[in-house]
Amino acid sequence: MKALRGSERGAVLLIVAGSMVLLLAIAAFVLDLAGLRADRALSTTVSDQAATAGSLELWNGDGQAACQTALAYIDLNMPGGPFTGANCGALPSSCGPATAAASTSATSGQWTATITYPVPNGHPLLDPAAIGATTQAIHTEDGERCERLGVQIDGIRQFFFANVIGAASGDTEVHAVARATPSDSADMVLNLLILERYDCDAISAAGGGAADGGIVTDAIWNPVDMAFDPGWIAVDSDGSSGVGRSANGVLDIDGTNGLIRADGPANCPGEINTPGSGDGCGEIRVLADGQPYPGCNQPACTSSALDSPAPLPEQLPRRVTRSPVDYRYNCKPGGYSFDPGYDINPCTKTPPTPPYIDQLVAAYGVAGTVPAGFESWTSLGHPCTVPPAANININNKDVYIDCHPRLGINGAVRITGGDVIVRSSINIQSGATLEFNKPAMGIPHIPRIFYMRDGELGKAGSANLYLYKTTVYMSETSELDLGGGTGELVWQAPNDPAYRFDDLALWSEGTSEHKFAGQAVLDLSGVFFVPRGTVAYAGQGNQLQISAQFISKKLKSTGQGLLIVAPEFDHSVLFPELLDIQLIR
Repeated sequence: MKALRGSERGAVLLIVAGSMVLLLAIAAFVLDLAGLRADRALSTTVSDQAATAGSLELWNGDGQAACQTALAYIDLNMPGGPFTGANCGALPSSCGPATAAASTSATSGQWTATITYPVPNGHPLLDPAAIGATTQAIHTEDGERCERLGVQIDGIRQFFFANVIGAASGDTEVHAVARATPSDSADMVLNLLILERYDCDAISAAGGGAADGGIVTDAIWNPVDMAFDPGWIAVDSDGSSGVGRSANGVLDIDGTNGLIRADGPANCPGEINTPGSGDGCGEIRVLADGQPYPGCNQPACTSSALDSPAPLPEQLPRRVTRSPVDYRYNCKPGGYSFDPGYDINPCTKTPPTPPYIDQLVAAYGVAGTVPAGFESWTSLGHPCTVPPAANININNKDVYIDCHPRLGINGAVRITGGDVIVRSSINIQSGATLEFNKPAMGIPHIPRIFYMRDGELGKAGSANLYLYKTTVYMSETSELDLGGGTGELVWQAPNDPAYRFDDLALWSEGTSEHKFAGQAVLDLSGVFFVPRGTVAYAGQGNQLQISAQFISKKLKSTGQGLLIVAPEFDHSVLFPELLDIQLIR
C-alpha cells in the first residue's frame, strides 16, 4: 500500500507540473495576443485617419498628393521611426474611368504601409477589414474609383512569451478606404472670395508707415453649431499668368507693414500676437500651389508675405467659383455666358428660382426708357446740381434720375418709399448727404433697389451716403468711388428672407475698380458681389470692422488702415464645404 501511495504522489506531481506548463503557455499566449490586439487597434485607427486625410487631396484625382498626405499622417502617428521606401510618383496624378489601380509601400520596423489609388470596383480593399468578414457589394454611396483612396497597414509582432509553445510571431492586416466628393450642402461662409482664375496679384496689400495696413478676416459666429467658425480667404487663381508673375504671386504683400491675415476663435491653438485674440487661426486657401514646396512661395504668394503672420496659404482643392451667388439670385437652368474661362454649370436648384437679376435688368436697365410708375428727377422740379443749402425730400415715389452727365449733390437729398434708377453719375460733394430708404417710425421698412445704368456713384471724403435695406445694381459701365475721411458710409443689405435679393448689398457687372475707404463711420453689411472688377480699400490709421462679405475678381488694400471683415452667417451667401469625406470601408 505504501508503494501505491508513492506512485500516486508521483502522478499528481506530473499532472500538476504539466498543468502549470499549460497554464504558463496559455498566459504567455494571452499576453502576446493582447499585444497583437493593441497593434490591430492602433493600425486600424491610423489607417482610417490616413485614408481620410489623403482623400482631401483628391479634388482633381491627384493620387500622388493624396499618397504624400496619407504617408505623412502615418509617419506622424505610427511608432517606430520614419517610414521609408515609398514612391508616390508611381500613383497617377490624374484619374479617369479607365485608370488602373496603383500602389506604393513604405516600411518602418515591424510595419508596412501601402497606399493605393484609385480603388476600382472588385479591388480587395473594398472588402471589409474585420476578421472573418466576407465580400461586400458595391453600392451608390461607394462612389467611383477616382473618388477612393485606400490605405493598408500590415504589422508583424515578435512574440516574447508565446515562444515556449512554438509561436514565434503574429501578424495584423487592416485597411481603410475613404471617398472624397464635392459637397452638395451649403453651410460655410467665406469672408473673402477672389474669383480671378489666372493672374498674379489677385489679392494684394501694401501697408506703409508705422501702422499695419491690409485686410483681416475675423471669426464668424455660426448659429447652427453654436460656435465660432474661422475667418476664410479663398482665391481661385492658379497664378499662371499676369503682369509681374516673375516677381509676384497670387497673394502679394508689399510695403513696410502690409498685412493679409485670417483669424479664428479666441484661444485657438497656435494663435499669434495677443493671447485670446484668435489671430492667425483662420484659413487662407489659394488654388495656386507654392513652389518648390507648398506654402508662401510663388506662384501662391511672394516671399515678402512671409513677414505676414500665420497662417500661410494652403492649396484649395478646387476652384470655388461664383456659382452659389448666381444660383441664389440669378438661377439659369439654360446656362451662363461669362468672360472666357469663367464658366460655371447651369443652375439645377429644385425647385428652381427665377433669374431675379435678369428680370431686374429687363425691367430697369433699358437705356432711354422710363419704366411705368417712375417719375423723372427733373420733372419733379429738382436741379441736376443741388446747391449747398438745399434739402430735397422725395417720399413714396419711384424716381428716375435723368441728369446727364451727372447729378451733383452739394446739399442734402433724401429719397424714401420707392426705387431709384440712375441714368448717369451721382457725385456727393464735401459736406453733402445722400440718404436712401431710411426707416420711419411706424412704417414697414421695405427693401428697395438703387439701379445704376451708367457712370459713377461717388462721394467725397467728408460726404455722407446712407443706403438702408438697399440692393444696388451697377451696370458694366458703372463704377464706385467712395472716398474716405470724416464722412459716413452706411450701406445695409435687405434682411428679409422672403425678399428676392435678401442679403445682397451690391451686384456689379462693372470691370473697373470699386473703391471703398476708411470713414468716420463705416457700416457695411451683406453681400458685395463684383465678379468682374477689383474691390480697392484705402485706409489711413483707422481700424474698422464691417459685417460684409466680399466676392470680387480681385481685391487690393493700400495705406495704413486695417479693415477687419466679419460677415454675419445669416446674412451671407453660404458655400459648400470643399469636399465631403466618407470612410466607406
